[in-house]
Amino acid sequence: MTRLPITGPFRVTAVYGQQGTYWKSGHKGIDLVADDHRIYSTCEGTVRTVAFDADGLGQYIAVDDQEGQRHYFCHLVKGSAKVKVGQKVTPLTVIGTMGATGNVTGLHLHYELRRGSQVLDPAAWLGIPNRVGSYHSNDFQIKEEKPMAYRDEASIPEWAKDAVKEATEKGLMKGDDEGNFRPNDPITRAEMAVLLSRL
Repeated sequence: MTRLPITGPFRVTAVYGQQGTYWKSGHKGIDLVADDHRIYSTCEGTVRTVAFDADGLGQYIAVDDQEGQRHYFCHLVKGSAKVKVGQKVTPLTVIGTMGATGNVTGLHLHYELRRGSQVLDPAAWLGIPNRVGSYHSNDFQIKEEKPMAYRDEASIPEWAKDAVKEATEKGLMKGDDEGNFRPNDPITRAEMAVLLSRL
């Protein structure tokens, strides 16, 4: 999973802060073009706006996340919104289709991020370079943090928790039948043989 609003190969065609004919005070978002025109939410949140602005943003959707930020998805195909105001969304939710509505020169998604009246760097949120170029969404996967899920996790010393988690994720150690890790129990020769075999 990524925080990207698109998937597969994509291009960044205009960056945040870019100066030019169209952005005399600096581009307030980042422009993305992808072969797959489906647009995904970039966060877990609630849809706040689904509207059409013929002279500016075109078909656009705004989503409020759980951190007090508002995400704008602009220039979508008119009528392509697949979500409604008040709907809960996640990064797996398709919200619309990339288009060329509003004040544009071609097909793309203009993605913008704000906290109140403050405009934020959307590239930092997405985890991609704020640089024109060609990329692939596979290169920006977010590793999901999974809980350790041992009933006696509180008894595992802080300095050992990362190692225990890694050993569990790699299938080297699995705890007992009751879901406990039992960090203070001595290890037997048989248990050591099993561990070495798994390694």
